[in-house]
Amino acid sequence: MGLKSLKEIQEMLADPDNTYRSAPFWGWNAKLEKQELHRQMQEMKKEKMGGFFIHSREGLETEYLSKEWMDLVRDSVAYAESHGLEAWIYDEDKWPSGSAGGMVSASDPERFTAKGLTLEVLDGKNARVVEDGDILGIFRQEGKTLVFRQETSGPSEWYNGMAPTDNLNPDAVKTFIQMTHEMYQEACGDAFGKTVKGFFTDEPNFCDFFSVFTKGRPWLPWSGGFAKEFRKRRGYDLLEKLPGLFYDCGDCKKTRHDYWWTLTELFGENYMKQLYDWCSDRQLMLTGHVLYENDLGYGVRVSGGAMPHYQYMHAPGIDILGEQAQEYLTVKQCTSVANQYGREMVVSETYGCTGWGLTFEGQKWLGDWQFVLGVTRRCQHLALYSITGCRKRDYPPVFNYQNTWWKDLHVLEDYFARLAVCTTAGKAVRDVLVIHPLTTIWTKSRSAPWEDLNRVEMNMGWLDENLFGLNREGERYNRLAAALAGMHYDFDFGDEMVMAKEARVESGKFWVKEAAYSVVIVPPVITLFASTVDKLEEFLRAGGNVIWIGGMIGMIEGAPSRMAGVLRNYEGFCQAEDEEHAYRMLEKVQPRIISLKDPKGCEAGDILTMVRKTVDGYVVFLVNHNREHGVSVRASFPDCNQIEEYIPLTGKIKKASFYADQNRTRLQIHFSPAESKVFFLKCGKKTEASACGQGPGVLEFPYLHPHRADKVWCVLGPEADISLNMENALTLDTCRVYMGENCLKLLSEEELPVWKAQKLLRETLGMRQVYYNGAPQRYTWVHTPCENGGTAFKLEFEAKVQDVPEGDVFLAVEHPEGLEVSCNGVICPASGDWFLERGIQKFKVSGLTEGTNTLTVSGNYKNDMELEDIYLTGDFGVDVRRYIVKPVRHLYFGDWCLQGLFHYAGDVSYRFLIQEEVPAGARIMLKAGAYKGVLVSVRVNGEEAGVLIGRSCEAMEITPYLKKKVNEITLTVTGSLRNLMGPFHQTYTGCSRLSWEDFRTEGNLYTPQYVTEPYGLMEQIVLSVEEGEGR
Repeated sequence: MGLKSLKEIQEMLADPDNTYRSAPFWGWNAKLEKQELHRQMQEMKKEKMGGFFIHSREGLETEYLSKEWMDLVRDSVAYAESHGLEAWIYDEDKWPSGSAGGMVSASDPERFTAKGLTLEVLDGKNARVVEDGDILGIFRQEGKTLVFRQETSGPSEWYNGMAPTDNLNPDAVKTFIQMTHEMYQEACGDAFGKTVKGFFTDEPNFCDFFSVFTKGRPWLPWSGGFAKEFRKRRGYDLLEKLPGLFYDCGDCKKTRHDYWWTLTELFGENYMKQLYDWCSDRQLMLTGHVLYENDLGYGVRVSGGAMPHYQYMHAPGIDILGEQAQEYLTVKQCTSVANQYGREMVVSETYGCTGWGLTFEGQKWLGDWQFVLGVTRRCQHLALYSITGCRKRDYPPVFNYQNTWWKDLHVLEDYFARLAVCTTAGKAVRDVLVIHPLTTIWTKSRSAPWEDLNRVEMNMGWLDENLFGLNREGERYNRLAAALAGMHYDFDFGDEMVMAKEARVESGKFWVKEAAYSVVIVPPVITLFASTVDKLEEFLRAGGNVIWIGGMIGMIEGAPSRMAGVLRNYEGFCQAEDEEHAYRMLEKVQPRIISLKDPKGCEAGDILTMVRKTVDGYVVFLVNHNREHGVSVRASFPDCNQIEEYIPLTGKIKKASFYADQNRTRLQIHFSPAESKVFFLKCGKKTEASACGQGPGVLEFPYLHPHRADKVWCVLGPEADISLNMENALTLDTCRVYMGENCLKLLSEEELPVWKAQKLLRETLGMRQVYYNGAPQRYTWVHTPCENGGTAFKLEFEAKVQDVPEGDVFLAVEHPEGLEVSCNGVICPASGDWFLERGIQKFKVSGLTEGTNTLTVSGNYKNDMELEDIYLTGDFGVDVRRYIVKPVRHLYFGDWCLQGLFHYAGDVSYRFLIQEEVPAGARIMLKAGAYKGVLVSVRVNGEEAGVLIGRSCEAMEITPYLKKKVNEITLTVTGSLRNLMGPFHQTYTGCSRLSWEDFRTEGNLYTPQYVTEPYGLMEQIVLSVEEGEGR
């Protein structure tokens, strides 16, 4: 955006363009149809998204990169152009990027397949060595024979039965570009730089944990010709030092430092820069994120470190998984490089693994935290084309029409679009630079010689104690980043590889390309680049301040050296014993641009800050990161003559009261839990304090008498008549399975979860399993007939009925083509309608009786089938026993799951009729209290009065919508798919990252009971009276 005036920024807020709006991963994951793609783009536009990333996803049945695929891409780009949407392209089949679904390695297996440096440990110094693989060295020490080999990875299911790619090989990466990017250029190149904005490269790496090497041999990343390249860059023979990569011996720290340094350079040059240059030449943006940017141990293992690679992204990106916001390191690594290189757009792939129960408050809380740290654009994970079969377990939730809160999403889309305008306005004010500890991690990163790195846990990576130890060490730096943010010192990390190219000292400041810093903090490290120490000395010589935490280092670039000791000779050098000491030093040498003091007089650590300098003032973004507690603060801002508070949720602006004191602007601010605020500070001619609404004596935290209470007009609840916006449902997820002639063969005496029943059925028929995610893409095998395809089968479900429904009842079944559905032996005809999504078809059920009812799904089982849970739907209740009971028309406040809506996924509207006269001249505030749900929408006398998102919207004024006497107020709590689709049967709670395995629990992780989450209004609604201009 560049430097603009506050007036220009406010004009942009009227209708932020697509650049500031989200673009989700649009998961193409089924048999694709042009008209359905068009319809889903219309949905995105309607909900105010800015575009999408076309992303091949698990479950795809249209062949990836085929002519049909490319025709649909071309058509979708044209449709996006005509409907005002951006199109972005995800560059891989599933993930990680670089393999073209396995085709790159298959094109030249010997050269392009991922390599590993493996270690075989034999007992005895004279042990016999088997001459397999490419032996790089044999070492005999301490009664052992160490055999180092270059091995080529075997195939993996994840890569469609092919092998991962060697992303250190420039020719392999060039082939990847030819197979992928140039195919898209042929299909829609005329839209490049216009409708097609760029490419997303996802989790590229040089050490793929899907690699397969000889069992029992630990391994490290390698590449053909790596030893030669190492000698060229580092000046010595790595093959003579190989034991130091696995054992603590000799000059192992130097060896490791240089090994990872060389790998990082090669990956940056051969993969990242090659893609970056290709995109630059075509007016495209490269975005994405590298693998494991959140952990320093894992991060070094797979990419050498995230930060050096962001320079090769036009829009650097990250991935935040789960409903957690602890990864300060992840965000600040990325936003630091973006700030230093002047990259305005920072993309976050976010909300993956949060589960079906993610609320709008959760979305906002996660988004606010990322935006205040420098993210500017959300890429929601995922907007799936289909949620049938395995697709619904692809790290939900889903940001598409299938979700029951989809109709309300525009509220958040507008909010974050407005917020993005504010957080990209002007230039970030960041005075502190923290040296990143990457090179220290290099010296410590090895492969434990007793670990078998073929032993992998899908969602954790390698089970290697060395890596876990380095991840734990990285947490210390993460805490430092969180502490600085909570102290209201915005900062950047400085990567040493980036600084070696871009750092300079000018006008007494330490510069990294476009960003200037007044203070440099060196965290606890054991080594630095020589160039880093040189620049620090130059900075100190120019009068700068360096805060050094811990003892002086005794290494430079991994080798013993006392070079850094010279820094002590300068006045601006401050050595701190620990982080706490360093924070006190920082406060002495660097004033805060803003200060936020809590009632105890301390900086309010839960409030995170961003300050951006504009042509004529500042934009200040403040976030209460605490979801449970509010706080009042005394704020001290830069000197200004006008403050306006901007409310991104509504787009409204209001004047803020303040007073000027000692060249500072002071005001009092209250934050509700998880509340965020934006202020516009206009600098210019001074205004007298009396004209600003506050004076020096005003900023006192108010005394609240213990018996003080709000003046209440009326209280609503604790019960209400209610209405639903969709049919209720009973999820049926257990069955008996039969097969063979007349379906007489019972495969299990006990009822089984549907997924286990299908697993048993496919096992009996000799078919590929589909109960888990991570198998080869369906397009590679689903169209191939199976030898036992066509075998008769039947699933038999039970539904218990206490009160027979009076209205129509339906059974919703996924992809029922060729199947027969019946109830108590009576065939159920197809209704022609669908439930949640077009692939889940409804059948009209008749003949339900009181007691136990038998529902069957039967047919001839084929290779392409995915049998899933089924849903009885209609106007009825479902009690906690999961019996069908009378419809719910009235609710008490509390969990609606316990009152007949056990699996309900939609909206519940609570209706209240007030016949009391509205107090004359009063402002009426609605306080909803606690609720459980995605959001609450408020209507007064049929008019939309606003929405409540979590506790950050504790009170809402409804005065303009009220009539003098009789008023109807409706509060609509929006539900989610959590209690309809699960997971239901896990014995654990508190997992912040949900995967398909949580829906497939077994053993001590499984319970037959149903675990649901509460929904509904939980507290009475208070309508209070406030002083001010009312009706």
